[in-house]
Amino acid sequence: WGLMFRVCFGAATSMVDLGTDLYVTVMFLNEGKMGFFNASMASLAVSTGFQLFAVFLQNRKLGLRRVLKEAFPVLIGFKPAVDAYNIAKGKVHEKGQAADEMTHLISIKCIEIFAESIPGVIIQLTAIASGGGSVAAWISVVVSALTTGYGGATISYDYDTNPDGRQQSPDFYGYVPSKSRQR
Repeated sequence: WGLMFRVCFGAATSMVDLGTDLYVTVMFLNEGKMGFFNASMASLAVSTGFQLFAVFLQNRKLGLRRVLKEAFPVLIGFKPAVDAYNIAKGKVHEKGQAADEMTHLISIKCIEIFAESIPGVIIQLTAIASGGGSVAAWISVVVSALTTGYGGATISYDYDTNPDGRQQSPDFYGYVPSKSRQR
């Protein structure tokens, strides 16, 4: 249940973060703040582009049809939900995929953090500091910050509690106790 909760909650926060970022980006456009609008659009476009590239690398040996099928959720903002569903259902690594599902989920999460969440916080805080501190902007900043923190924490936790990693490199893995009752 712990893994399922972490990936589903992480997917929900990622999707809410994207939604608040889009809302604030449209708000920048409507208010004529073109510099902030362009910066927000660039951040969202870079995040989407890197996610599409990660999907391509993950599925390129499975054919164009599979790449397009896996790319569609990225384009509509549902990639975190699709990945969470795959992890929760225990989807196994397919022959031809570049990485297992958990590694792919973590790579997509890292892209979201570094190309969308962190830049979004910086852009929105700069807009607030320059005299545009609406409630929506503050909510978006808080959501992006929480998403970034939660994403980073779960990535660290999932890597540290990986049984294969602990067996191969016990000196590196292990800051989280092995027994769940000790956590």
